[in-house]
Amino acid sequence: MERGLLISKEGSIIQNSSGSFTVHSQTFTNKQYEVQALESIWVCSCPDFEYRKIECCKHIYGVKLWLESQPKIFAEDATKCDQCGSIRVMKYGLYKEKQVYKCKDCQHKFKEPSLLKGLKFDPEIVTFALDLYFSGLSLRKVARNLNDHFELDLSFSTIYSWIQKYIPRISENVNSLIPQLSNQWHVDELFVKMKDGETSKGQSGLAYLWNVMDRESRFLIASKLSEKRDINGAIQAFNEAIKNSHGNKPLTIYTDALRAYREGVKQVFGQQTDHVAKCGINKPHANNNRIERLNGSLRERVKVQRGWKSHKSAIAEGQRIYYNFVKPHAALNGKTPAEKAGIELDKSNSKNKFRNLLEI
Repeated sequence: MERGLLISKEGSIIQNSSGSFTVHSQTFTNKQYEVQALESIWVCSCPDFEYRKIECCKHIYGVKLWLESQPKIFAEDATKCDQCGSIRVMKYGLYKEKQVYKCKDCQHKFKEPSLLKGLKFDPEIVTFALDLYFSGLSLRKVARNLNDHFELDLSFSTIYSWIQKYIPRISENVNSLIPQLSNQWHVDELFVKMKDGETSKGQSGLAYLWNVMDRESRFLIASKLSEKRDINGAIQAFNEAIKNSHGNKPLTIYTDALRAYREGVKQVFGQQTDHVAKCGINKPHANNNRIERLNGSLRERVKVQRGWKSHKSAIAEGQRIYYNFVKPHAALNGKTPAEKAGIELDKSNSKNKFRNLLEI
């Protein structure tokens, strides 16, 4: 395409504000042709394209070469134009609740790309790995199952990298949804072993996982890690719960007798929330059995994980997502806590719930 190369270099291309390109004819001095990208297909008004059905005429080829020569800024994690690859894009409104972007270089408009687009592995395999891990398998067992069934060569570290990459993004999606919660919350904490925590007497470092649950729907509102079992840890968990519930505060909150709860409730919720302490499974008058049973299940899960790598690990949030949105509960008549809390997701791909959550 020597003529296309000449077109790109001789300054005969004009970029229009509409996103199309005006290209001067090489044969007729007063003739111009319009080149534009419709979705992912390039079209031209020249006779070669319209009548001779040439898929990439010299004018289209010239425009493509010209776009490649324009200065662009690239970044690995930035939103890129799916037409020319530039990150010089701006938000251009919403379409069906999805962000639309407009490229400043080629004027192309495109919808927000899927988080699963361009993956090296099939998205079904990636989301299946998340499901297997949070349902109770270790990283090594997840990798072995996928390798055996799909003839892959995955390492357990690859599975861990998927967890760290996609769980925070799913968390952003689900936390944008507003659950319908009751005015009673249950709170409890459990300790977990950390691989990077401070050690004592040769043991692994410890951290504390604070869980806040809605009484009626059993929706796990917050699951927050802290280094110490103190008032600061309790306050962080309460603030996380308020944020995830979009500002909702309970009238009654049930906890055990830990002093940090008394001070934390007073500072975060004030006088408007009644604090019922000294709760437990064996205290039917004010029991905390729902969340203590959850913590019992989580303790068994933590044993399989053999220590979390970091306080910034996405595992705690992943477990909250799995509990709320993926796992059905017999006590809720087969519904998930999210469904009980009035959150209805798109069920077009309902058999793969993690994929649904990524594509909210």
